[in-house]
Amino acid sequence: MAAKAAPSPFVLLMDSREQTPPPLPEGCVYERRMLKEGDYSTPALVDIARIERKSEGDFASTITWGRERFDREVERLQPFRWKCVVVEGDIMGVYRASNVHPHAVLGTIASLFARYDVPVLFAGNAVGCGRLMAGLLRRWEERAFGVVT
Repeated sequence: MAAKAAPSPFVLLMDSREQTPPPLPEGCVYERRMLKEGDYSTPALVDIARIERKSEGDFASTITWGRERFDREVERLQPFRWKCVVVEGDIMGVYRASNVHPHAVLGTIASLFARYDVPVLFAGNAVGCGRLMAGLLRRWEERAFGVVT
């Protein structure tokens, strides 16, 4: 009887400019590639899905003094069927880092979803971020192609 072949890893495309990617769950690997929009996708979803990853501090700065630039980044995600921002942290950390009223942070998050159809998801930490991104991309592939991996 022949040995069963090991399953192929689930490949996440990572923008070549990403500095410190979060750890991925077992069975997932990164492949670096220049992505004009967003930070993460998969080879199968490269034309239809993107994830923009932000640290708490980066998200706080992009929704305050870097808002115009961030709005342009989010606008460039519009052609993609599935897109989201994943924050590697929690909302309390964003409140602390932003130095603006929590209602302003919540208003911005609501605006991103209402105006651009881009949800903001909080992953808690780096491990949660890797798991969340891999899970989203895997489910989006299932929806797009009817394939369960």
